[in-house]
Amino acid sequence: MYTGIIKILKISNGIRNAFPLVRPLKGKVLYEGLQTLICKVVPEKELEANSNAENFTEVLPTEVLYNIFSYLDLRSLSRCAQVNKKWNSIASDLHFYQKVDLKMYWNKFNIDTLGKLKEKLQIVRKLDMTSCNDFTLIRASEYHDNLTSIVEKAKNTLTHLCLNHTNCVSEVTMQQIFKCSNLEELRLRNIRLDWLHNGWSKSCKELMSLKTLDIRLSTLNLFDDCNNLGNVELIIKTVVNYNPKLKSWTSSRTFHFKDNSQAYEEFAKLTNLEYLDLTFCQPRPYGSSWLKCIAMHCKKLKRLELGCWKQLTDEDLIPVLTQCKELSHLYIPCTPNISSWALSMACKNLPNLRHICVWCEKITKEMVEDWAANYKHVNIYRMQ
Repeated sequence: MYTGIIKILKISNGIRNAFPLVRPLKGKVLYEGLQTLICKVVPEKELEANSNAENFTEVLPTEVLYNIFSYLDLRSLSRCAQVNKKWNSIASDLHFYQKVDLKMYWNKFNIDTLGKLKEKLQIVRKLDMTSCNDFTLIRASEYHDNLTSIVEKAKNTLTHLCLNHTNCVSEVTMQQIFKCSNLEELRLRNIRLDWLHNGWSKSCKELMSLKTLDIRLSTLNLFDDCNNLGNVELIIKTVVNYNPKLKSWTSSRTFHFKDNSQAYEEFAKLTNLEYLDLTFCQPRPYGSSWLKCIAMHCKKLKRLELGCWKQLTDEDLIPVLTQCKELSHLYIPCTPNISSWALSMACKNLPNLRHICVWCEKITKEMVEDWAANYKHVNIYRMQ
């Protein structure tokens, strides 16, 4: 009578949650325990030859089915829901979806999966959606809406949320996350965050229960316009040490960064760095040794902005122009000491260069026109 149940349990993957509350039963212990439970409630007996096959699933009491289903993973619950209406109703109970780990299904995940789960995650407590992306850009807005709806409905129960490597997290979704007053653990590794312009730095303070915040950013623009920072060296070291795969750093209008030039050498540890914006952050006292250090180690650098570095010279730029072969954008619009030789060298040595922004009396309009004719792949903008 219970052979079908046991078969389901045998092919089940067991409970695999990102944040288990208790250690689940596994293997032989799980099998024997459930078998004993079923035997006590529904004794095994011979079926009559004319018995209706549907009775196999109708005999077990609802309480027993609830107990059995509580041990099943998402795939097994989905299978059980297809047996009949009774099993479907039980398998759809929201209490079975309080701890959901979708990470193991990332390669099969799509927008339809999220849509089907949306109604079942209304009281979810622990949700792991690591790498669960839908690469159909046409339906990206639908993905955002479903994810936002899940967070909004579960804002009073959600305690653990993991969205690592999830590229479809919208601003609206983040605002709903900050309303989850019971959230204890938030993991946002390798997603793009614009904390300042969206006011998230203030919203994050509403998460009074938060104990763990794991961001591991690939893009950081947290420090733009932050002019009351202290101990800049410690800030840079902390960010670099905890975000080794950082690809983008912008602190263009953070004037206090220029008070500690030695801290800039920490950027050399970010070997994946592609975008560095230090427009108003010329170090004081001025020194370019750190720029050479960055050029030697950050080979993937594609965009460099040193807009208001008035003491920058041709010699300072040589390491960048010779080592950073991936450089495509170079912004030095307020650097009067840069000569035509440096710009010519940039156009010749950097095969991926596409844009240069410069301002200097030594650079004439005629020079720019000449470069435009010789290096048609480079857009040279001379500020007036």
